[in-house]
Amino acid sequence: MTTAARTSVMSRRGAVALALLGAASLTGCSLSLGEEKKDSGVSGGEGENAPQEDGQEPSDGSGPQDGTEPAASDGGGDEDTVIDEETQAAGVNPADLGEPVFTAEIPAVVDGDPEATMTVSLYGLRRSGETLIATFSFLVNSSAKDVESSWLWDYLGGQGWNPFAVDTVNLNRHGVMKSDQNQYTQTEYQGTEFLPGQTFYAFAMFAAPPKDVTTMDVNLVDGAPMATDVEIEG
Repeated sequence: MTTAARTSVMSRRGAVALALLGAASLTGCSLSLGEEKKDSGVSGGEGENAPQEDGQEPSDGSGPQDGTEPAASDGGGDEDTVIDEETQAAGVNPADLGEPVFTAEIPAVVDGDPEATMTVSLYGLRRSGETLIATFSFLVNSSAKDVESSWLWDYLGGQGWNPFAVDTVNLNRHGVMKSDQNQYTQTEYQGTEFLPGQTFYAFAMFAAPPKDVTTMDVNLVDGAPMATDVEIEG
């Protein structure tokens, strides 16, 4: 089956997300349909975007957005590509990504497998108006049998996913932006579940640095080495 066929079909909610994202690009702001998280007290802005706190859960305590199963093609849990509607709406298409620009391996938490690891990849930074869109993937490597699908949060040992970028020219740290609805503009780490062996694709939005800044360092996930001098496209 081709990669395009393996990618899940966007539902009505995803189409709405795409429409909102298109509107945001005209105004220079970013929107997300993910669960609202606890307010860090700092709104999005260049060099002032506060990352989420580790282990942070959605503010309403509801857990998964829709009781979601892996969003692989045909709705099955045995496909090798998992991507949610919000990530598709941000313009992420696994078929178009090519090779990662940086890859790291960190320990993963999988029941029955203390040796489990997770391969975390960054595919690049894309400038879109006043924002940067970063694309990532997560692949859990485990020999455990008959395991259930889990959130990224579970594989990280009950920790949130808090990527950030660093403008090494102006010495600014850029955390994930918030929308006007006080939502972080990134793929939910307590939303779609996936299995070991499946590749889960994700995105995060940061405030763009000045246009004369052409590279940034990126922290993919806590515990991984920093990706340095990542070129900004666009």
